[in-house]
Amino acid sequence: LAVNDDNSLHLQDSVVCLKCPKDGSVFVEVQRSIFAPRETLYCVYIGDFHRPLAAFPPGGQIGTKPTILLLGDALGEYQESASISSNADTSHTFEFFGDAPSPLKLRACPYPNLLEDAAADQTHVTQLPIALNGIIDSATDVDTFRFRATKGERWRVRLFAATLGSPIDATILIRPASEEAGQVRLEVDDSPLKDHDIFGTGFRGGGGLQEAIDPSVIWEAEQDGEYLLEVRDPSGTGGSTAVYRVEIEPLQTVVQTLLASATFDWTESTRVTGLAVPLGNRWTIDVSLPQGQWMPIGCDFDLIAHGLPTGVQLVTPRVPAGAGRWPLQFVADETASPIGAVFTLEALPAGESRAVETRCQQNVPFINHSGGDAWRTVRTTSYILGVTDPAPFSLEVNEPTISLVRGGELAIPVRIKRHDGFSGAIAIRCGDLPRSISTPPPMIVSPDQNECLLQLGAQSNAPLETLPLYVVGSTTRDDIDDFLGAGHIRVSSGIVSLSVAQPYVELTAQPGSIRRGERTSIVWNVRQLTPYDGEAEVHLLGLPKGVTIIEPTPLITKDSTTATFQISATDEALLGQAAGLICEVHIPIGDQHIVQRSGSGSIRIDPAAQ
Repeated sequence: LAVNDDNSLHLQDSVVCLKCPKDGSVFVEVQRSIFAPRETLYCVYIGDFHRPLAAFPPGGQIGTKPTILLLGDALGEYQESASISSNADTSHTFEFFGDAPSPLKLRACPYPNLLEDAAADQTHVTQLPIALNGIIDSATDVDTFRFRATKGERWRVRLFAATLGSPIDATILIRPASEEAGQVRLEVDDSPLKDHDIFGTGFRGGGGLQEAIDPSVIWEAEQDGEYLLEVRDPSGTGGSTAVYRVEIEPLQTVVQTLLASATFDWTESTRVTGLAVPLGNRWTIDVSLPQGQWMPIGCDFDLIAHGLPTGVQLVTPRVPAGAGRWPLQFVADETASPIGAVFTLEALPAGESRAVETRCQQNVPFINHSGGDAWRTVRTTSYILGVTDPAPFSLEVNEPTISLVRGGELAIPVRIKRHDGFSGAIAIRCGDLPRSISTPPPMIVSPDQNECLLQLGAQSNAPLETLPLYVVGSTTRDDIDDFLGAGHIRVSSGIVSLSVAQPYVELTAQPGSIRRGERTSIVWNVRQLTPYDGEAEVHLLGLPKGVTIIEPTPLITKDSTTATFQISATDEALLGQAAGLICEVHIPIGDQHIVQRSGSGSIRIDPAAQ
């Protein structure tokens, strides 16, 4: 009577709707589509409810109550009213149930609907922005919309078909109405998930969600005039339920925040990026700020939190324009109590009063381990935080009084305060920093120690900037890996500023040479960049086998112009050119020695004189 395996509405979960030809018994058979030697649990809904497969139009204007036509039910088409929620004033997807056991997805947006004129070759669009709605009712059907645009206008053109459970893999084409049909100016088929405002997913196959086969693009009119927008399905799967919707809207100014797993996998948990804040302590995570099909805020901004529980504060430095990640620090003071809360973030432009749309997102998959992708995910538009029992330790880091220079190293002291006699080992690691800054692997501080040093390094081309720096501490366990997240208590230090500056000196040298069994000198020119007090010791690294430095090593001051090394070569010195010589300068700054590497030299080893 009816059969189904996969479908566009529920993907791998079957849907059957039939009209029984006569009274009597009907057998419902459930079986695997492929053999697997294991038990599988399932649930089947059987009833006399409607089971539509699509709705037309598949959306409406926010605050309205349009009549929609339900398609695909075995008893035929029927109509119902759908309330387009006015709780949000931005475009979004929502669920419409009716009396069906599972919902259809519909769209809500601030713009009016326009339905295709199926009897005409072209449907005329009288205004933008707009939401276009149609059905690709056959394998050869092509719907065409004619609209006017002004040169330089930028519009986001986004099609919804597979996203809403439609069976088609739609393509959009845009071309000037005055040109021949072959002069296509824009053709878009699939689009990455980020173009659909979906971030932080880690599908192994690169897709995983239906949105990936719907097109979305930012289009700019090349000249004033009329344009044609065509919708078609090259796969030829059009039919009576092949609905689609094209929303054409101006670009919005958006700040997107994203909480994503910081480990190598993407599973049913937040791993080490959960928002668990110990009472009387701090916890810091990095929130991602991805770019999508919108206009960036274009200035520095502050992030504030709405909905945090009593006694919990968000403490974060001002976010610079263009930042891709930024730390959020939550502090639970003594007035807080163990509790959970749902909160959102809002971006406030620095020194401006303009409105900016702020979005929050976290994607949580189900069954996303080896062997398959997560076809089902929960996508949230807010975050959840919990205040937990007090941690047995806290961390303190002072603001660095000196800068980390390009090509240099800087030691950051970390102090541990143990509480209530806690004597366990503590794993210490540095918070997220850009790739131009090197950080050490996690260090284990033994129970009898209460401090350690984090040695940071900067590449010679590291950007000159001020970065937020924090340190994370965690209890240790032998039975649970740290990256799994569970079973460990984590805290962070406060956020301090780390400045990346120009190096103190720059050293260069001409290629040198030495004969076996002889001594000679290598002179490096010193260019002073940043003044310093005292004497700096210079070491020469990278000498080949058989060539050594003759002590003492040279000392330089802020007034030095050269640094001279005395070297000797044994009879075993390797003959030929040796490159990769570099100077390591130890500069006394404050209470520590800054280590900086500079220069690139070479030396030729010649045979002994006859």
